[in-house]
Parts: sequence; C-alpha cells; structure tokens
Amino acid sequence: MASTAATLKDVAQAAGVAVSTASRALAGNPVVSQETRDRVQHCAEQLNYRPNAQARALRSSRSNIIGVTIPSLVNPYFAEMASVIQEEANRAGMSTIISSTSEDAERLIDSLHVLGDQRVDGIIVVPYNGTEESLAALDATGMPLVLVDRDLPGNEHLSVVSDSSSGLHAAVAHLLEKGNRRIGYLSGPMTTSTGVTRLAEFNAACASLHLEDQLVYQGGYHREDGYRGTEWLLSHDVDAIIAGDSMMTVGALEACHHNGVAIGRDLALIGFDDQPIMRLQACPITVIDQQVSSMARLAFSLLHGLITDNGHGGSSPPASLRTPTTLIIRASSDFDRSSTTDKEVRP
Repeated sequence: MASTAATLKDVAQAAGVAVSTASRALAGNPVVSQETRDRVQHCAEQLNYRPNAQARALRSSRSNIIGVTIPSLVNPYFAEMASVIQEEANRAGMSTIISSTSEDAERLIDSLHVLGDQRVDGIIVVPYNGTEESLAALDATGMPLVLVDRDLPGNEHLSVVSDSSSGLHAAVAHLLEKGNRRIGYLSGPMTTSTGVTRLAEFNAACASLHLEDQLVYQGGYHREDGYRGTEWLLSHDVDAIIAGDSMMTVGALEACHHNGVAIGRDLALIGFDDQPIMRLQACPITVIDQQVSSMARLAFSLLHGLITDNGHGGSSPPASLRTPTTLIIRASSDFDRSSTTDKEVRP
C-alpha cells in the first residue's frame, strides 16, 4: 500500500525527473511536455501524493511584496544589486524584504523559510550549492523564484548570471601583452557556481593563450581571503594578480598597501566589478565588469513576469540567461613591465 505521507521529492524520484519539474508538471505548466506531465501525475496518484493545498491557496492572493536574498550587504556589488532591485520593485508598486545570508547555505535556507511564511509574491535568490531542496520545496508551493549571479547544478529555475569567460580571457590577454608572465588568480569558493566557473574560465584562458606559469589561491568571497591570498601570491613572486570578486579585490589592495607593493609598478592588479572604490584609488584599478545593475533589472523583470503571469503566460524563457562581462583597463595593469625598473624585494 502506498504511503499517505508521500512528498513531492518521492513523486519526482518515481517519475525520474527533478523536483522542480514535478512541481510544474502537477501545476499543468505548459513548459513541461504532456508526456512528462502524464507520467508525473500517474506517479503522484500511485503514491497517493497530496499537494499542500494551504500553501497554494496562500499563493492565490497578492501581497505586492518580494523577497531578495543576497550574501552580503557589506559587499558593494551585492549592495548595488539589492538597491537596484528595490528601485525596480518600487516603480512596479511593490515593496521588498532583503535578507543577508553571510555566504552561509544554512542561513539562506532559514531566510527562504521566513520569506515563504511572510507570503511574499516571489523571491530573487543568490543561491549556494546545498540549497536545492529548499528551493524546490518553495517551488512546489507555487512560489515564483529567480536565481541571480549564481546558478545551481541541474537548475530548472529562471536564473540570470554573468558570462565571465570574455572578461577573464581579455584580462589574461591584456596582462600578457604588457609583458607579465607569472600570473596569480584569487579564486572564489567551490561551493558557488561563480567560484567553480570563473576558475575554469581562468584556466581555459591561460591554456588558449599558452600561459604556463600561473598560480591559483583557493579562497572565498571575503576581504580576508583576498588579503591572505595576495600575500601568498606575492611570496611566490607573481607579476600580476586577477581577483575573482570585488571583496577579494579589496583584500588584495589592502595586502599590497601593507607590504609596500606599488600597484601599477611592482604589480599589475585586475579586480572584479566596477565599484567606486576601484576608480578612486591613487592608481585606479582595472576591472572585469559584470554590469550588476543590468543583471538586477533583468532578474526583477523576470520575477515580475512570473508573478503577473502566474507561471503560465506565453512561451517559457530559457532557464539561464547570461549577461556579458567586459574588461575596463586602468593604470593598475596598463603599464609595460619591460619598461619598469626591477621590482623591490618583497617581504
């Protein structure tokens, strides 16, 4: 006899599909093929699965409030993202609840539970690996979701992420053109899609440009990681450093200042994200720009469309939208190493 306590995850496993696909199939979403909808419905009946009717009923009324989860309000990149989303929501007559999750998957899971209980109309999420089940559970209640900045393995939710391959390739090519031959990279954590993808794209750029002398410091998206990583790379006598995010760039700046390393003379530095602090340095910092404002506006536009169409309007957009990155060259890297004097001995 089938259990009366079957969950959506049980139905998805029985039908051989993702939890989010099972949720959409049971909701009759036309993005799922009729064959898959029929198979999922059959498995649900066999398992005596009953959807959470109360949660679905709550979704039928609008609160004109959206949730936004970001890793940090200290990080200017995410602060700008949240600010732009809030501005777009205000223009649409909606309010926002913003939650900072401190680069912690468990805190994100808690935030998703709270936002779900607050009856928000939808949520824009910067996700971490390990939060897939909580997102699927929200999806099963009919909650509109859009992921931004980062993706998840096998993700079927709408997402907006940057394509960092063009920016990283341009950065490595620029450093080589300026005579740098030993390049260090400050990598983000492997628990995020951006950490994994950017490291792979940095290595691919080095391979395609025939650079064999590169070093990688495996860190995280914190100023402290950028500081420690920069000191480690400096101790290995790199000519140049590319930082994999904005907070690690700040840490790299601090480490260079503390160790008496002159950026733009002793070391070429390329950071991530075009924040004011990068432009206001005595030696302005070259950056790989993700155009965070554009990403934020697109994420809100997608979420607003899901809310107003209730997930059933017109043709479904692709699961992942990728925005380009560009290299903005400034004095921190725009110097010919062959014309500089010998580097000072570093501590």
